[in-house]
Amino acid sequence: EDKQQRLPTPSFQSFDIFTSYTQVHSYSHSFTIQYSIIMSAPLASPGGGGFNAFLRPVDGIQSKSASGGFITILAYTTAIILFLSQIYLYIQVDIRHSLNLAPSFPLSEVIPTEGGVSQKILQAQGGRNKAKPKGEAAAAGGGGKGDTKRTMYEALKFIERNRIDVFIHVTFPYVKCADLDFAHNGAFYSTGAFSKNHGYAKFSKRHPTEYDWGVAMKMPMKDVRKMSKRKNAKDPRSSNACTVRGTLAVPRISGDISISMSKDAFTKIVQLLQMGMTMEQTDTQTGGHDLSHYIHDITFGTMFPLANNPLSNTMIIMDNEFKIGLNHMATKLVPTRYKRFARQEKETFQISVSNHIVTMDTLARNVPFSLPGLKIQYDFTPLAVQHIESRENFFVFLSSLIGIVGGVFVTVGLVSGFVVNSAQALKKLD
Repeated sequence: EDKQQRLPTPSFQSFDIFTSYTQVHSYSHSFTIQYSIIMSAPLASPGGGGFNAFLRPVDGIQSKSASGGFITILAYTTAIILFLSQIYLYIQVDIRHSLNLAPSFPLSEVIPTEGGVSQKILQAQGGRNKAKPKGEAAAAGGGGKGDTKRTMYEALKFIERNRIDVFIHVTFPYVKCADLDFAHNGAFYSTGAFSKNHGYAKFSKRHPTEYDWGVAMKMPMKDVRKMSKRKNAKDPRSSNACTVRGTLAVPRISGDISISMSKDAFTKIVQLLQMGMTMEQTDTQTGGHDLSHYIHDITFGTMFPLANNPLSNTMIIMDNEFKIGLNHMATKLVPTRYKRFARQEKETFQISVSNHIVTMDTLARNVPFSLPGLKIQYDFTPLAVQHIESRENFFVFLSSLIGIVGGVFVTVGLVSGFVVNSAQALKKLD
């Protein structure tokens, strides 16, 4: 009690902890309260009005000057510029190219040979063969209905991985559809061999649309843009025109796709010319023979987006005497693995094309003679390109960004301090 009486009376009555101060009867409690008072005394207001957690800075403690303001503006400007430049450098991607050997594919499984598993599956997919697969396919599936479906699905997925889709869109503005034929590796549609190998492929001949006709006839683009891509062309001249459009799945080996004048139509034209008829008289008999054509688009698989497609928006004019010829286009396909930042890798293709026109005299002398029109001979290069786009690691970018911004203020502070202290020292010497 004597020690408790000697304690100083607390001067901060606003704290709740001191309301029970008079009820303390032990030395340990008195010591705790006294220690709390001493530690919390700087937090109290000078006038004894209680604790103030929102003290305002006192004006006049830190001096302000024009040079200090200029240095502050300079520091903030430099920090902002470096901040934006660092973000710009992070947005930019690092591009790397490399050459690798292209993957190999087993020819015995991707070529639809007569009686083979691939051909049966393709025919079943197109609706030509609804029966259960026999031979190797039935042996692999086990014979049950569920096993057969599973075998069909796995085989189709395998064939899909080893084949690519070729999209073709070509318009012949002066030849009727009845006089045109198309083929893949010599299997013509007119003989039924094309459908036998590829099933009911989405590949057809039809009357050109207004848009296709306008582009093929080189109409002004402001008028072509207003034309419909679905409605048939109404121009009377379009009755002797034909558009070939569709998608064809081909194996990853060299081959050729042709859109040509049919054998019967070409033989008839040759016979009429040999009889001494003029080209105008031949057109009256046949309805048209000018094989000039417009290539809207020909793509192999997914095209590499950073390269132009030479088989797109191209007009081929047969400028010889007979307006008949074969546009032979030798195409090299370069497999390209395209990997963008934070996206899945894609398999794309780049195309290199060289073409020449084979005249009618040359075609007629060939035995067996070739048919005029368009022939695309394609081949895959043994080398593949790998295109990778990457960026700097985000945490590396963040640490460098913080280091740059913080370093600016430190550097500016050191330089400004050196300049100010040097100026003050020179004034004292004066």
